[in-house]
Amino acid sequence: MKKCYLFLLFIIVVTLVGCAENPALIGLNEEVQESPDGNESEPAVGESHSVSGPPDVHVGIDEESTLVVLDVWCWKEESLCNLEPNPPQEQLYGSPPLRVKPGEEFSFAIATTGIPESDHIYSPDEIELTQIRLSEENEVEVNNSNITAPMEKGRYYYSMKLKWDGDVVGQAYYVFGIIVQ
Repeated sequence: MKKCYLFLLFIIVVTLVGCAENPALIGLNEEVQESPDGNESEPAVGESHSVSGPPDVHVGIDEESTLVVLDVWCWKEESLCNLEPNPPQEQLYGSPPLRVKPGEEFSFAIATTGIPESDHIYSPDEIELTQIRLSEENEVEVNNSNITAPMEKGRYYYSMKLKWDGDVVGQAYYVFGIIVQ
């Protein structure tokens, strides 16, 4: 009988833990506004965006690439789009970084899985790149989609902010990591 109670207790604990929201994923899901008729796939009245989601970003060198995670994003007017990126170390935990040499250039590319209504999605109006190592953050210059690796060896995380102010209005944050060897 005691084994039966322990088994029942085990099943209850597993069910409760399995149904709990994963704290590592909080803030990673997009916020979907319901339209007045309850259809979530259509934009709300007054909301102007011509694409359903931000593009994919690919980071690599030659044939090697790394995981780039879409952090947070929105397609709204700038005054309403007030995003704060999540720590890249948490989002990339366990993901292998891109291996580069000191001072080596690597690049990024923007692509979409569908056909956007505007080609403007491929050319953001502003790109801000922040390099994070330990607790130190530095702005990094981007030259024609090329990024130069630091000279000091070690693991670096990057937070990339893309902003659109033309046909598409909004912003998106992406994160990726490199290791300088």
